[in-house]
Amino acid sequence: HIQIYRRGYSEKGNLAPFDYLIADYPALREELRRIEHVTMVTARLGFSGLVSTGDTTTAFVGAGVVPEGEMDLSALAVIVDGKELATRDPRGVTLGVGLARAFGVKPGDDLTLLTTTKAGAINALAVKVRGVWESGEKAYDDRFLRIGLPETQRVLDLEGGEVQSIVLLLDATDNTAAVRESLQRLIRNRGLDLEIKTWEDLALRYHQVRELFGRIFAVLTLIVSIMVVFGITNTMTMAIFERTREIGTVMALGTRRRGVVSMFVLEGFVLGVLGAVAGVVLGVALAKAISAVGIQLPPPPGSTRGFMVQIFVVPAVLAQAFELSIVAATLASLYPAWRAARLNVVEALRHV
Repeated sequence: HIQIYRRGYSEKGNLAPFDYLIADYPALREELRRIEHVTMVTARLGFSGLVSTGDTTTAFVGAGVVPEGEMDLSALAVIVDGKELATRDPRGVTLGVGLARAFGVKPGDDLTLLTTTKAGAINALAVKVRGVWESGEKAYDDRFLRIGLPETQRVLDLEGGEVQSIVLLLDATDNTAAVRESLQRLIRNRGLDLEIKTWEDLALRYHQVRELFGRIFAVLTLIVSIMVVFGITNTMTMAIFERTREIGTVMALGTRRRGVVSMFVLEGFVLGVLGAVAGVVLGVALAKAISAVGIQLPPPPGSTRGFMVQIFVVPAVLAQAFELSIVAATLASLYPAWRAARLNVVEALRHV
């Protein structure tokens, strides 16, 4: 939900990663754990270099992680062969499926990592493949590997427990803003040179997709509303035509034109309520049926794994659709009701 970086890392961290490390992570971790709504605190340390086995060498992008914490944060990276990282196996690594295929390695095979330390020296680390994972993102699966955080700090020659980012998992997404305020107070009180990034700040693709779908659904809502208005208007107009003599009789018995309008508007309201109830019930049933069966979609561009479509029933969306149906039906009945109220009583009684 929240990630913490050294101030300036977002702008210049890729060029000089060692200049934007967070020092004394163990002490800071204990303070972060005491913040309300925080359920887990873990850290990451990114690095890169060359990985080789035998005569084959290629570039890699690595992440030093805390094994126990990373399992909860990397649900999309599914282990397809072998096991997850474990603290008891400090030199075990897990690879993306593309990287593993490029080397032809499997769990139990040996690799050598070459990377640059904080001081600029070249350091090597012999590791053993513990598992192979697949995220569905080809660029990620072809280059990334994970290793335990302590071993990463050792090979990079970081003796002060420095990390690149601190990751916080909360008990609920809705508490993100409250925890962010608590973190800002902690940073100010301790004079820490840190910056906070929430999932909303980092999920640019999510916001773009959400905005796109928001516009699409707005257009669909407008189209459906127009169809409802025209449908109800047509139904009510036909009802007036077929009941012209009854309308004339009612008006001849003393019913005011306002009463005729109210009668047809009420009828439109009732039709809207019945239609809304039927629509919600059928919609929920259809959503449950589709989710139970599932619709397999092909992989999107840049991915290697498709996904199963499931429809979640959101009460707020159902309430909005219910209200929209009733309002549209009621408004659609106004014009037919107005026409009915303007009928001439004598002509209405003679209507055949």
